[in-house]
Amino acid sequence: MKTPTPVFIATQISAGLFLLAQAQAAPAPVDAPPDSPEATAKPYVLYMRTDVSVEQDKKLYPVKDVSGWDFIVAKDGQKIAVPMAGGAHRIEFQHVLTLAPATASLTGLKSERAYTPGTDPRMVRQREAAMTNAVLGDNRALAEAKFIKNKEGGFFGPGSLAGSQVPRGSVGGPGGAGQGQAGLGAASSRSSGSSTSDFDQMVQAEAMMSSDLGDVGGSRGRAESDLAKKLFDAVEIRFEVSSKVFLEKPYLVVITQFHEKDAKPGMIRNGVFAKALESIGSHPTKIDVVHGGFPPGFELDELQVHLYNEGKEIPTDVAQKRVPLSREEAFEYLKIDYFRGHKNSTLPATPAVGRPDRLTLARLTPNQLKATYFVKVIKNGRPGGVFADEECTQPADEAVAALFASARFYPALADGKAVDSVARAVLTDFDL
Repeated sequence: MKTPTPVFIATQISAGLFLLAQAQAAPAPVDAPPDSPEATAKPYVLYMRTDVSVEQDKKLYPVKDVSGWDFIVAKDGQKIAVPMAGGAHRIEFQHVLTLAPATASLTGLKSERAYTPGTDPRMVRQREAAMTNAVLGDNRALAEAKFIKNKEGGFFGPGSLAGSQVPRGSVGGPGGAGQGQAGLGAASSRSSGSSTSDFDQMVQAEAMMSSDLGDVGGSRGRAESDLAKKLFDAVEIRFEVSSKVFLEKPYLVVITQFHEKDAKPGMIRNGVFAKALESIGSHPTKIDVVHGGFPPGFELDELQVHLYNEGKEIPTDVAQKRVPLSREEAFEYLKIDYFRGHKNSTLPATPAVGRPDRLTLARLTPNQLKATYFVKVIKNGRPGGVFADEECTQPADEAVAALFASARFYPALADGKAVDSVARAVLTDFDL
C-alpha cells in the first residue's frame, strides 16, 4: 500500500489551514447579519479527500466502484473487477484538500475486533456439541434398535421367560421334565448373552448423551475459555448513515493499521477492505460490517472509514481533517486560493458557490434551467443584479434572481486585480 509522501501532505494541509484561517477572519458580508441562519449555518465542509487506486496488470487504476468485496476499475473502457481476497494487493492513496457540500451524516461509529463465523469460539463449540449430539444420538438409536430386535426374537434378561413361549412338548412330554429343562437352559443362555450386550450398549449410549460431551453447559464453558484468549481475526464496524443527496451506488473503504500478536515495537501493518452498500437517502440506515483475514490475536491501532458514491468520496462526520464552513467562509477560502493561483492574470468572472439543490432545480422550468443569464458581478464576487439580456436592460424573473442573489462568483481579474464586470452564467454552472 503506497501513499503520498508526508512532506507533500503536510504542505497541503498547512496551505489549506492558512487559507482557511484567512477566510474565517474575513468580515461578515453586509447582506448577512452575524446572527442570521445564513451566517451561522455550515452547509460546506473542508476535508482531506482520499482517492483510491489499485494495481491491475502492474498498472494503477482509480477505483470507480465496488461490487461485493471487489474493487471495480475502468480499463480500456471496460469495467474490471479486482478481487481483494486471496492475497496482498498494491493500493495507492492520493490525499487532496477539498471543499464540498456537507450532505452526508455518519454517526455512532463503533469499531472493534471480532471473529469470523468460522472462528468464533461460541459458534465453533456449538457446532462441535451439535455434531457430538448427532453422533451420540445415532449410536443410541442403533443400540436401542439392536436391543429391541433381540428382545422380540428371544428371552428378555438372563433366565427369564417373559415374552417367550415354552417350546411345545418340552415340559411333560417325551423325555420328561429333565430334558425339557435342559433345552430351556441352553436357549436361555444363548439369548441372554446377546441381549445383555445390546442392553449394555444402549445404557452406555444413554450415559454418553447425558455426559459432558453433549452438554450445552460444558460447551459454553469451553467457549468462554477460548474467548479469553482473544484470538480475534476480523474487524467489525457499526454506524448509521444518511444523506440529503440520494446516493445511488455508495460503498465503503476502510483503512486500518494494526500489529500482530507479540509483534516487535514499530512493526505496523496496513489493511484495506471495501464493501458495497445499498442506496442511501435522507432516512438513517444502520450499517454493520464484519471483515476477516486479519492474523489471529492482532491489535487494532487505527481505523478510518471513507464513504464513496460512484467513485467520489462523500465527506461525512468522520472525514479526515474535517472543518465545517459557512457559505461565506467557503467562498472566502475559494477566492483567496483563486487569487493566489492567478497573479497578474486577466480573466472574466465565473461561477463559484451557489448551485441550487435538486429540489429547487426540480421546481424550475426547462427554459429557466437552460437559459443563459447575465449577472453584474461586483469585484468582491457578489452579484449586483441579474438580467436576461447582455445589455442588462431586462431583469430576470424573481425566482431566478433570488437564486443568483445567494450565489458567489470568482471576480473578473485585470492584471491580477479584481474588477467589476458582467458574467454569463447558467444556474447549473456552479460546482458547489
